[in-house]
Amino acid sequence: MATKGVFRIECPHCGESFDADFWTVVRGDRDHDVKELILSGEFDLLVCPKCEEMVQHQEPFLYIDPHRDLLAFVMPESYEPEKEKWIARMNADYEPVKASLFAGQGLTAAPLYLFGLNQLTARLTEDRDREEETEVMEFMAREDGLKLLPVNPAVARELDLPFTLPMPAGLFSRAAGLKAAEGLFAKNDALPRLKKLIDALKAVKEDTIPFVKI
Repeated sequence: MATKGVFRIECPHCGESFDADFWTVVRGDRDHDVKELILSGEFDLLVCPKCEEMVQHQEPFLYIDPHRDLLAFVMPESYEPEKEKWIARMNADYEPVKASLFAGQGLTAAPLYLFGLNQLTARLTEDRDREEETEVMEFMAREDGLKLLPVNPAVARELDLPFTLPMPAGLFSRAAGLKAAEGLFAKNDALPRLKKLIDALKAVKEDTIPFVKI
């Protein structure tokens, strides 16, 4: 679950100093309401208790989504000119708790170091678009009696693929996956990531699928 810390904030409108809660760790796979705040742009907004004006303020936090193999250290945009220093500090702060925090989470992708909440928002928005397109493809696949295999999320982002790959029941090969994907695309060619999946499967030289999570 999400965890918070208390930080001292100075209102840029009236100069009032006040304590405010900020999330220090966000679990994207569990904290759905907090994730929605990030996507909507409300995550870093506060209300000054004195003048009641809206205040935008960012603090470093850790975003984790094991289901999507996503680990991101998110820092204020103002930190970017000294990014090497802040990356080292973030790593040092989380190293003592890394084992307990990430144990059994299945995270394999390299961590991201993001400067500015907008960088995380852009990635989550793209993932949401990918999820929606994947859901359409999955609905079609189930109607055809196909099984669905998870695509490595990092590869899905890199190659702009769906999060799953259709496969005939009882089979597992590049050729079978390609035929299944082509069959679905023939029924609905308005799925650009499915077309990219077909292209990626065609580019594989052997009859294996290296980007599927087994």
